[in-house]
Amino acid sequence: TELDQKHSAVPDASDSESKDDDGKNSSNIVTENFLSAEQISSLKAFGAEIVRGSSKYLVGKWLALEQNLRSLYARQCMIQFLVNLPKRDPALLTKLKNQGGFTKFLRIYLDASKPRLGSKVEIFGLKRAPEFNGVQGVIAAPFSNGRHPVRIANRRRPINIKPINILLIGGFNKDPVFASGALLNSFVEVLTEECQKVKSQVDQSSAMITEKRFKELAPISMQLNSLLLDEILKIYRILYKSGDGTTKALYSKQLFLIRWVIEIFTEVKNRTFSSSGGTKRAGGLNEYFGRIFSSHLVDGIVGLIISSTDQARTDLMQLLASINHTMKKVLRLTLSKGKRDLLARFMFDTHKTQDRTGGNGCFSPFFQALVELNVSVHYMQKVSERTVYTGESAWLHHVLQVAECMMNEGRVTDDIQLNVCNRIGRIDDLTEFLRINNRVFTRECDEELVDLVNRIFIKKGLQPTVSDLKIGTHEMVQFPNLQARNIRQKEMTYRFHVLTTLNQRIHTAIPLINLSVPPGKSSLADGIRSIRSIMFWSTKERLWTTALKETRCRKQEVKVTIDKIKALKCKQQKNVDFYSETVFGQVMSELKHASPRVFRIGRNERAFQVVEVGFNSQDIGGPYRDTIESITRELESPVLPLFAPCMNKIIQTGRNRDVFVPSALVGRSSWQRNRMLEMYEFVGKLMGLAIRTLNYHSFHFSGVVWKPLVYDQVTVSDVTSIDALAFKNSENILNAERKNASADTFNKAMANLRFTVKLRDGNIVELVPGGSKIKVNWDNRKRYCRLLTEYKLNEYKVQCDAIRRGLATVVPYQILSLFTWRDLQDQVCGRIVVDVQLLKSMTRYAGFRKNGRGRINAFSPHIKMFWKMMDERMDNFQRSKLIFFIWGRSRLPVNRQGFERHFTIMAHPASQRSNKNPDQYLPVAHTCFFQLELPEYSNVDRMYEKMMFACTHCTSIDGDTTAAARAAAQAGNTAL
Repeated sequence: TELDQKHSAVPDASDSESKDDDGKNSSNIVTENFLSAEQISSLKAFGAEIVRGSSKYLVGKWLALEQNLRSLYARQCMIQFLVNLPKRDPALLTKLKNQGGFTKFLRIYLDASKPRLGSKVEIFGLKRAPEFNGVQGVIAAPFSNGRHPVRIANRRRPINIKPINILLIGGFNKDPVFASGALLNSFVEVLTEECQKVKSQVDQSSAMITEKRFKELAPISMQLNSLLLDEILKIYRILYKSGDGTTKALYSKQLFLIRWVIEIFTEVKNRTFSSSGGTKRAGGLNEYFGRIFSSHLVDGIVGLIISSTDQARTDLMQLLASINHTMKKVLRLTLSKGKRDLLARFMFDTHKTQDRTGGNGCFSPFFQALVELNVSVHYMQKVSERTVYTGESAWLHHVLQVAECMMNEGRVTDDIQLNVCNRIGRIDDLTEFLRINNRVFTRECDEELVDLVNRIFIKKGLQPTVSDLKIGTHEMVQFPNLQARNIRQKEMTYRFHVLTTLNQRIHTAIPLINLSVPPGKSSLADGIRSIRSIMFWSTKERLWTTALKETRCRKQEVKVTIDKIKALKCKQQKNVDFYSETVFGQVMSELKHASPRVFRIGRNERAFQVVEVGFNSQDIGGPYRDTIESITRELESPVLPLFAPCMNKIIQTGRNRDVFVPSALVGRSSWQRNRMLEMYEFVGKLMGLAIRTLNYHSFHFSGVVWKPLVYDQVTVSDVTSIDALAFKNSENILNAERKNASADTFNKAMANLRFTVKLRDGNIVELVPGGSKIKVNWDNRKRYCRLLTEYKLNEYKVQCDAIRRGLATVVPYQILSLFTWRDLQDQVCGRIVVDVQLLKSMTRYAGFRKNGRGRINAFSPHIKMFWKMMDERMDNFQRSKLIFFIWGRSRLPVNRQGFERHFTIMAHPASQRSNKNPDQYLPVAHTCFFQLELPEYSNVDRMYEKMMFACTHCTSIDGDTTAAARAAAQAGNTAL
């Protein structure tokens, strides 16, 4: 019907004699691209037969039909058919399971998408990819023979595309079928059912399934397995024909399809493995995945690795390593000894000539992929068959030790423990040493010991020694797991030596690991992230400092004009700023097109100079920090649409009522969503700027914001910590199951529950298409619980991904993924707890006391009062406000090295005359120089009162005589 309405009209004759840019006549372009009445009837007839016909008939009919259609419409029909495949009649899906119906349609679609080698595409007058059926990025040309050009019209003029088969402008990731996820989900549902059938058969019979029986139980699985092998053979042919195997465009389609199919099996494995009770009951899963990822598939990929070069070889090595990573705990892949030795020999030969060309002190991505492949191959084998590497190859032995620790969820290997035992030479009882390390210390104890070591390192600026670990009983309260297991000094010493050796191995291994890949794509990258909580800060800092230094750029002279009056009006009128009214919006509008190099500056440098309209302030540092602090306050206020208080704050229950989470994108217009994502990216850039310059933001973000930024998994406890009622419906369902409620009773109790989620702002989100009309009942309750959990765990994924993209443009993101989310929070926000002792150690005193009583020093009465007030009268929030009053920032640096200058307490000249009473004066702060003029108050109570008044009411920076501020005022037509 759509084709009838849109494309049956006769085109205007004036368009029939158009010429392309070469001056050639193209009179037949338009008429050849409209369907005739006979072709439209054929399409309608095919639509009517599609449910009734067999899969073999459907595929044959389609092949015959598409040859007589113009490719644009044929491809649109196929896109709609594939994307909507899960919604089709169940009878059709059953028919398509036979004779390879699924994969035949997929092959036809992909073969139509194959670009011709050497073909050129010219798009005239078009600045972006056109849209077909709301999907941008697909340009269609003839389906079968490529003889007919395609003519696409936009608002200004028609566009001619010279003959090719299909060009996907955005790559396969933008393809409407693959990008939609609908087809993938359809396959996952079907394959999960087939996997469960195979597993049930194996569990019942405890015997191997014949090939014939396996095909009967899992027909679609076998079709996809054949598709994998066929695509590998195609890459063989392509590499053979291309000669050097370096042209990635020749095999990108096949490689994408292989990865796409592996992604399907990965999701199937995750679903079935979690529901089967883990490795103890994985026998049926081993049978299923053993048939899919057979030795033929593994040998085929290894053969491709050996025969290819450069980028092709890197891609294929990463592919095989990802397969092994996907199937861990379910299946051990096999590889012949000859090919194992060949890969290892190639790696060691390459290592001799390998330079650290990957940036940040790391090896190249090619060599990292080669190392990961050899590590994967090493653990494919039985323990008795594994090679021990020594001498020049000892570096791989260290990597394998770290890999084994990662696979055992942080348990340090016996090899490392014995090495420590032999090295320190003071252990009389080896059995006791092993007992302490393997029985007494748990992962939680290790994390607390590492936390203790990190605290000492931060305070001293040096790696702690054994003597530094001596802590009193009253301090042990901070470490509940160590206290609960009654761990003494001797035991902590043993474990400290073991963890130190492990961290040395990690430092060796990290340059060989590609940390830029996302979770699930690399076993080594995932593993190193899984043990980052037992990595010393000194280990991370060495790598981090080097990476920041190597990526630092020279400071550029950039000026940003800020109109704070305009921002204040926006706040008073309670507007929500999507443009450039707030301080954040003004800074973003001037810097969003600037190069990321502007933000990649050094410690204590300023990315831009602030010119404040209406304020006679000269930016030596104070106005810049005040601007950063204003941005921080705006981000956690209603004036910007980016962050909002968590649900616990709204309902006034549970913990963490003071934290903020990203605002929902649901219910926004398309323009607003895109604008918000741009703003989130800029927030990421500001975070990176804070990390580099140590001008911190006092963000109060939840762990659900910080964790995705370092590729950490958000957990159910993270969600409930900010939304105590997030899983209330799931808990009600579990309670009903525990009470053995009948199906009828359950259905009545859940009569008003639908497959929807109500958001913090009141918007309703459907968990599945049409979810608002689907009731939760006894049969679908588990699916509802699973979808609800998945949604809640990924509720802020899009927003956090945008923040991460911005952050990655400013800091070396690969190394940043070694941080825990609390490490990142400290890097962006500074120390959350104001360390009074740290501030005191960085304080100097200047000037003379009143009435000639000598110079001001640490023993002066009003100085003692000041530190007593800080220690005993103020909480952390008040201390933070005081730091902002004095310095224009809310938090202190992490350690002494982070201070750009000392804190100076000075005499207060105005109150020092003999007839003046200091109790009547307020303190004066010089934010640019971190100085405080402190009157000699008579008592602590009076000092506390005056200090809190100043911190609360005196937060503006002003100077009415500077030339820069006067120029800004004149530019903004503002009188001084």
